[in-house]
Amino acid sequence: MAANLQVGQLNELDEFWFHAYSSSSLYKDKMKYLHEKYARGKEFKVGDLVLLFNSWLRLFPGKLKSKWSRPFEVVLVTPFGALDLKNKNGEIFRFNGHKVKHYLVKFDYSHVVSMIYLK
Repeated sequence: MAANLQVGQLNELDEFWFHAYSSSSLYKDKMKYLHEKYARGKEFKVGDLVLLFNSWLRLFPGKLKSKWSRPFEVVLVTPFGALDLKNKNGEIFRFNGHKVKHYLVKFDYSHVVSMIYLK
């Protein structure tokens, strides 16, 4: 009688574990879907300006140090996401596409038709 009770409790525990595992996998699938839905892909073209992530500063953080270094020009984009970057001196080096982001150039006022100033 006690053995039957113990076997029943073990079966219930296995069912509980299975239910928890399936619930967590459903949750992970939903979160992955939402993340991919709102994540913007980084697509680089030749001639784009990009900033390079400096992982060395992550090891030695400073208060006002930027982790992104100066803009580089994209020279070549490989099919697997690696980028050939050119610095100001004309040196070309290859870097992983995951460690770069687009450089947003300052606003050009020549295209502005009118500006409205609010108080």
